[in-house]
Amino acid sequence: MKARIAAVFLAAALLEANADAATVHCKTAHGAAATCHKKSLKTPPLRMQAAKDESPPDTTDTRYAITVRQAGRLPSTREQFDTLKSRIVRERPAMLDARGKSEALKAQALALEQKLIDTARRVVELEGEQQRLDREISRLQAEDERMSAEFVRDRKSVARLLAVLERMQHDMPPAIVLHPDDALSAARGAMLIGASVPNVYAEAKALALRIRALKETRISLLARRAEGRRNAEALEISRGQLDRLLASKKVEADAASARYGDLASDLARAAEQATDLKALLEKISSLRAAPVPQNVQLVAPKADEPAPQKPRALIAPVAGSFSPGGVDGVGGSRAPGITFSTGPGARVIAPADSRVIFAGPYHKTGQVLILEVGAAYDVVLSGLGRVDVHPGDAVLTGEPVGTMPNSAQHELLYFELRLEGHGKSPAPWLAVELRKAQK
Repeated sequence: MKARIAAVFLAAALLEANADAATVHCKTAHGAAATCHKKSLKTPPLRMQAAKDESPPDTTDTRYAITVRQAGRLPSTREQFDTLKSRIVRERPAMLDARGKSEALKAQALALEQKLIDTARRVVELEGEQQRLDREISRLQAEDERMSAEFVRDRKSVARLLAVLERMQHDMPPAIVLHPDDALSAARGAMLIGASVPNVYAEAKALALRIRALKETRISLLARRAEGRRNAEALEISRGQLDRLLASKKVEADAASARYGDLASDLARAAEQATDLKALLEKISSLRAAPVPQNVQLVAPKADEPAPQKPRALIAPVAGSFSPGGVDGVGGSRAPGITFSTGPGARVIAPADSRVIFAGPYHKTGQVLILEVGAAYDVVLSGLGRVDVHPGDAVLTGEPVGTMPNSAQHELLYFELRLEGHGKSPAPWLAVELRKAQK
């Protein structure tokens, strides 16, 4: 009984489903009542419907697809673009004013940079002149001491000879008086005295020349010492100017960054956003004009890479003479670079246009600077006492980058050129004048 009732309910449900699935077609005649005819729609078998549902999933990439509803919202993007354009136009006077001030500051910065370089070169020249004067003074002092010692030694012997000669000329009687009975002995005595007198006069003349040379040496020594004092004063003044220029450069850079950095960044972001929106709108317009929707992905063009720079001539980073090899802690005498011997507190300058990639202490070698001078080329400066630049700074040829330790003895600066991680001697790249001076 229960099975029959269940079968009846199932049949009723199927009939009701077929009735709901029917469509009604009505024909209306002119001036007559409408008559409707029902046409039943056949329900497909359940097995076929299941087979139809088992179709493979759609693998179409819809990440960049634009729906019809989203396309209808495009005017909001246009309005945003127009708002940004209006904002840029409204703020253009401030932007132009900021640009003018920025260009003026840039010109001042360039002038300050050139003055820095000129002052640093003047300091290096004065330091080199001071070292030359120190060597000249040392040589003159040694010459003075040697000549003074020789003068003291020769003065005693010549004084004795002069005393004998004076006595012979004034007190001694003629040779014939000493030997009146022996004319031959008298002649021999006269010949001996005559032969001795020229030697005494020659030695006296040589002594007079040495005395004159000693006097000239002492005069030159006094002049060089006075020149050295004047050079030291000029060097101190130039170093003070350089330090003030470095401080002024830092203050100007900080002020310019604080004053115009925010405005420039804001306007740059607005302009970039407007550019992006304009490109987006143009792209969407082209997609609208296309007959068939397309999946389009915009890729930013790759920035042009700078061409590799060939190594150019380098200048000496510090005043002084150099020798091959390194110092303790930097490879020793077998190191590929060269070592400059310079004075205490000497100014160190950039040997080429470069960018600072490392600045700081390293083990026992003092302050170390690594400068990128071109594609795959680096410069290593080791042994500084103070560094005036920071990583990321761009420096020009001759610009001051630091100083040597201010001790009482000569300091050593190691200078090496590296190509793709391999050390090389920078001597072939140094200026011609420096190579000639080294020869």
